[in-house]
Amino acid sequence: MAGSQDRNRESPIRFIGCCGAYCRTCGVLREGLCRGCKLGYGEGDRDISRAKCAMKVCCFGGRWLETCADCPEYTECNTIRAFQPKKGYKYRKYRGSLEFIRKRGYPAFIRLADAWKGAYGKLE
Repeated sequence: MAGSQDRNRESPIRFIGCCGAYCRTCGVLREGLCRGCKLGYGEGDRDISRAKCAMKVCCFGGRWLETCADCPEYTECNTIRAFQPKKGYKYRKYRGSLEFIRKRGYPAFIRLADAWKGAYGKLE
């Protein structure tokens, strides 16, 4: 997995939220209405301790992982367990993204995700 080696602002992995959302293809980010899930934290432009997302605080802030897919406690994590069963189509898609990354890796995920029109899409 990626770990901290891809912490530069230009890496496509930086555009994958800890939950599996792909910010790089999200219209809200492209329109400048969102700063993305992880952008700016590694450079000091944003303060991770002020983030509202529990997954981001744990994964990116506390463990310095790119996504929850990298976490050795993935299957037992209470933060992930609280997030993934939320109702809504996007939450199922985000979970699918993390599972895909865990099985096939970031390069395979990014090849597919770069064609999406939003923060989630088809993985096969």
